Parts: sequence; structure tokens; C-alpha cells
Amino acid sequence: FHRADDTTYEAVYLRPFNFRSEDPVRRQHAVQYIADPDYDWPRLRKEFPEEFENPVDQSIEPTGWVAVRLVVKADTIQVFVGPGASPALEVRRLAKNDRGMIGLWTGNNSEGDFANLRYTPAR
Repeated sequence: FHRADDTTYEAVYLRPFNFRSEDPVRRQHAVQYIADPDYDWPRLRKEFPEEFENPVDQSIEPTGWVAVRLVVKADTIQVFVGPGASPALEVRRLAKNDRGMIGLWTGNNSEGDFANLRYTPAR
């Protein structure tokens, strides 16, 4: 979201293969916020360990439909994963863009489907 071009954007993404990992470090990396190009995941993980990544509720089926809701405010991002009322991740925003394109994608040659997308502008 807030995409200016192919290298400048903010993103939230899920790593479903980490949802139920036995390794607590991998489980910590289930949902993440980034702000490219300045704050990619390697930099965030090195300079701000565990601040921009969190686990998700382990009851969420990693190979099933996963409901995701983003609340983007001027200074914060909230990421709700699954049916829970509390955010799985709530972090300070690292970028100052307040407009731009929205995109959906799957990475690393993984498969993925999207359904029931809704965009609601701030009031």
C-alpha cells in the first residue's frame, strides 16, 4: 500500500509456514510490516529485532483461508489476522507516504488466492 513505484511502498505480509512452527523464533516471524526501500525485512530484523514481526494465533490454519484486516493510520499500522479482536501486530509506521496504489501478491513462487477484498478510506 502507499505504493509510489516498484521499489517504494509499505507492505504487510504473512508467512503461513511459520504460523505453527515448533521453533519460537520462526513463529515470531509469522506477520511482518516493512517500508521499502529504506526498511526492508533484513534491516528491520537486524536493527529492530522483533519490533516489526509477531506470531499469529496458532489456531489459524496456515493452508486455509486467512482473514486479514489492516488499519493504516498516520503513525501506526494494525494487522488483524484471523477472527481475533486484537491486532496480531501493531507498529509505528516507518514511511510518510499517505497515498499511492494498493497491491496484493504472493511471493517466492508460492500459490495464493484472494477474496472479499474491501477498501475503506479513513473518515
